[in-house]
Amino acid sequence: MLKTSPGGQSGPSALGSLEKRLTGREPDDSMIPPSVRRAARLMLASGGLTALVGIFLVVATIADRSSLTNSNAQFSGDIAGIIVEYVIIVAMWVLMARYNRAGRAWARIVASVFAAISTYDTFGLVNSLTKGESITVIGYVYIISSIAVWALGVVSIAMVWRSESSAYFKARSAVAR
Repeated sequence: MLKTSPGGQSGPSALGSLEKRLTGREPDDSMIPPSVRRAARLMLASGGLTALVGIFLVVATIADRSSLTNSNAQFSGDIAGIIVEYVIIVAMWVLMARYNRAGRAWARIVASVFAAISTYDTFGLVNSLTKGESITVIGYVYIISSIAVWALGVVSIAMVWRSESSAYFKARSAVAR
């Protein structure tokens, strides 16, 4: 998977080139602190996991059509709604990774607000488990993946607020003025 140059040194991997396309910069740019690079990678991983959850929900909805609705129009609307919702969420993850990696201070704040909203939603999801309702396999997969996405998001936000990250955001803000 790693490409090697004639000198035997490892070059960018397929994930590195994907990261470059999504974030717009070299994956191992030395000007970017490691904490910001890792945070951007975690945000991209969260976007990837979110895309998988969206695909899973579309497939699960199609497979379990009879339990959702009796109307074809409503069924099509449900599928379209899931697709649009998850495309928007994945796009937000990618944009937050891109702009945080670029050192945009506003993106760090927006990502933090998104993490707070996600924390509230995840707490509500976990708290709903105490209501005594039966949970299907689809429900378990959704709950576990939602908690994983939330955890990745919270860790990435913690990384962009570290001191070396703050210095990077401050320096980038000074350059942008």
